Amino acid sequence: MYEKCSLALASHASAVFATMTRRRPDRVETRPERPGGQRTRFTLGERVDFRGENPEGARVNGFFICAFDTLEKAVLFARDVADYLGLPSSTSKVETDNYVGEFLNVVIGLTCSAWADHGLRVDFSPPERLQEHDVGDVPESGHCFRVSIESEGHYSATILLFFLPEAAAPLG
Repeated sequence: MYEKCSLALASHASAVFATMTRRRPDRVETRPERPGGQRTRFTLGERVDFRGENPEGARVNGFFICAFDTLEKAVLFARDVADYLGLPSSTSKVETDNYVGEFLNVVIGLTCSAWADHGLRVDFSPPERLQEHDVGDVPESGHCFRVSIESEGHYSATILLFFLPEAAAPLG
């Protein structure tokens, strides 16, 4: 189930990336990672938590993080998204965060709809800004996937998907 979920995320993220930036991704990579393994740091990111129920009725919790390794790359990305949305270009860190959040909202909305088609039903929180965050600070167990999207050497977006350990009891 987790691999299918990560592949749905990669598919929707790369399509939204191409649409909102008007840049065709040169590379889209999805790979599993060990929680608590190699630490990943980033300069700017947005986090969205989710919780719900899998097809067997067990609780599922986790979160997405959309991250950029440098502020300059995040600003370039945000400017392309702003242009697509017909809004003023990003000139501040707050505007950059907002445009990255808009990208992530669309990606997560489409991804969660795809998950529902496979019986995984989740609700998610609004994006939360993260800065200078260490992804290695998450729990040591669960399932983690990294989706990396690169375009023409301009910038890359990394979306981390964490499924925390499932609870046996269904939601009440």
